[in-house]
Amino acid sequence: MLIRQISVFLENKKGKFAEIARLLGNANINMKAFTVSETEDFGIARIIVERAQIDRAFNLIKANSYAVTMTQVVYLECGDYPGAMANVLERLAAADISVEYMYAFADSRSEFSRVIIRPDKTELANQIVQEI
Repeated sequence: MLIRQISVFLENKKGKFAEIARLLGNANINMKAFTVSETEDFGIARIIVERAQIDRAFNLIKANSYAVTMTQVVYLECGDYPGAMANVLERLAAADISVEYMYAFADSRSEFSRVIIRPDKTELANQIVQEI
């Protein structure tokens, strides 16, 4: 399914992601998933929140003078067994879809891993993962 993700550009300094986490926490917005990547000078925090809170979270971060964007990503529940993710990625590759980045989170109480994919062809990738 297609969902929206918030990306926040941060200085690569101690405590910067904590500022975002606190800002959202104080507004009672729960981060459902996130990943942080970095270079020497800056980082990008990619954040998933509840669908009903995405606009509020985006506007809150923006109002606090952070550089923030919103993008569509593909969310899927992938079987939590060896080779399951390979099956998904092979189907995407066969359709000439590149994955710019992805991240996943799992819960030992579930038979699925939850995966966020940022493909170069979002609509087509979403269609393909819905068929799996």
